Amino acid sequence: MYGKISSALALLLAGSAFLTQSVVESKLVFAHYMVGSVDPSTNHAQQDIDGAVSVGFDAFALNVGNPGADWAKNTVQQLFDYASSKSFKLFFSFDFYGNGDISQHQALFAQFKDHPAHLKYGSGNLPVVSSYSGGSVGPDTWRNFKTTNNVYLIPNPEADGNYYSNPAAFFQSWGDAVDGVFSWETSWPDTSETPVNVSSTKDQAVKQAADAAGKAYMMGLSSLQYKHCCGDSWYRAGETNMPERMEQILSLSPEFTEVITWNDAGESHYIGPCWAEGLTEEILQYGNSDTIPHDGWQPLISSFIDAFKAGSHAGAMKPRSGSFAGSMWYRGVLTSCSGDKPRGSGAAVDAVNYAVVLPSGSSGLSVRVTSGGQVLATQPVSAGLNYNSVRGMTAGAQKLELVDGGGSVVASATSAVDVGNSPTNGFCNFNYYVAGLK
Repeated sequence: MYGKISSALALLLAGSAFLTQSVVESKLVFAHYMVGSVDPSTNHAQQDIDGAVSVGFDAFALNVGNPGADWAKNTVQQLFDYASSKSFKLFFSFDFYGNGDISQHQALFAQFKDHPAHLKYGSGNLPVVSSYSGGSVGPDTWRNFKTTNNVYLIPNPEADGNYYSNPAAFFQSWGDAVDGVFSWETSWPDTSETPVNVSSTKDQAVKQAADAAGKAYMMGLSSLQYKHCCGDSWYRAGETNMPERMEQILSLSPEFTEVITWNDAGESHYIGPCWAEGLTEEILQYGNSDTIPHDGWQPLISSFIDAFKAGSHAGAMKPRSGSFAGSMWYRGVLTSCSGDKPRGSGAAVDAVNYAVVLPSGSSGLSVRVTSGGQVLATQPVSAGLNYNSVRGMTAGAQKLELVDGGGSVVASATSAVDVGNSPTNGFCNFNYYVAGLK
């Protein structure tokens, strides 16, 4: 597992049956945004929106787990205030794990549904609403919410027993309650004690049923899941999860993609800043974006967004600017780390991971991966999306180099933190260090 090098052409023919969306249709890409406490005396909310605009996102899906809290309302207000001067939009993703009472979510939504920065979509130009979880709420409750509030509804109803097991039956029950659906759990492989790759098999089945029912489909794009707080700890394989998922989404071509996440430090899949004022010390021990930044993934995501909106395949991805886009990522500890390890740690491998996007016409280029001062691999790369998980990572510095045909280094990504083999604060941190190619 993880051992494949790809120029992303392999899925083109396999996925061609799904490339039926008209390019003129409006495909949108969102970033899931965890609404925490944001200090109003800072410009943190503004930085988040400006950063998301730079990457190419259309909107934040605002995950609100405590809709009645003053700090949540304050953060939401800051975001809407700043977004009103931008083309960037916002919409709510009701977090039913945080609060299962839809009426409380509805009360916060009602305050902003007519705001000019609220995302509207569909032939009726209706305010968009989504959710994290919400299948157990049931179709009757969602139907009532949709009718009462006149919204374009894309919830996450995976908890419904038919959602994955019998998607056609699901849409028979839910069809008039939703405008589309969002699959969250398919963004990663299941927790496993052996290496495993992400699959889009469930996405294909649900999207096929959604298409037949005339409903939209939204897929999730994410890097990894690692959590070590709040009484639990788990890992869902990250190695080449993000570029693999990019291939799958571009092949299936759904109406929407949601990147998970902009700022969820607790589950380590952030790609932007995670403001310390809204986080606990426990989470900051392993999910601190100041010391473990993930913004090196952003140029890859920009390339993906451009391809997704153009209806292209992964082999046609190209850098937004310049002659390359890419990054390297690795864990700061080896799998032999002797501290507390998360559930699913058996899926991890000692590997240096990379993804590189090159423009059309690129030739004669290769990547060189070095770990602990030793070259692990030199591999050819070509136009489009290239990626691999190179096994054999050892302690010390890590490096990715893009090399031309004459042997000259065109660009490189170098580790800011060396790999070690010791736990920190008693546990082995399975979060990734990310270095952008420059």
